[in-house]
Amino acid sequence: MRRAKREHKLTPYTAGMIAGYVASLLTAIAGALLVLATDSAETLSGVMAMLALTVGSFVAGRAGGALQRRNGLKTGALCGILYLLPLLLLSMIFGVATGALLLVKLLVCVAFGAAGGVFGVNASDT
Repeated sequence: MRRAKREHKLTPYTAGMIAGYVASLLTAIAGALLVLATDSAETLSGVMAMLALTVGSFVAGRAGGALQRRNGLKTGALCGILYLLPLLLLSMIFGVATGALLLVKLLVCVAFGAAGGVFGVNASDT
């Protein structure tokens, strides 16, 4: 008789982080090409950075929720927080982690990660 393969408890979060960063990178590349094509760096760069953040946290939550298959809200919110932590660390290292925008980024990552987690759990049921 063959035993079922056990996954590590952190597997959904790790996979969510990887998927989120890949999605964020692809969104940032698309945004950079759009900024380059339209020549509107001042107005579009902040919007594209926030879009990359939201897409990345949503995809991280969705991948984590799809692998966990339960507690999508909690799993997605945790994936959103874990997604933001390295970004905050890099912001502190480079000296751009100031102001109320940090709270906005945290709220956006938690909200979109939680939504992605719920979507991932519900999408994996079918």
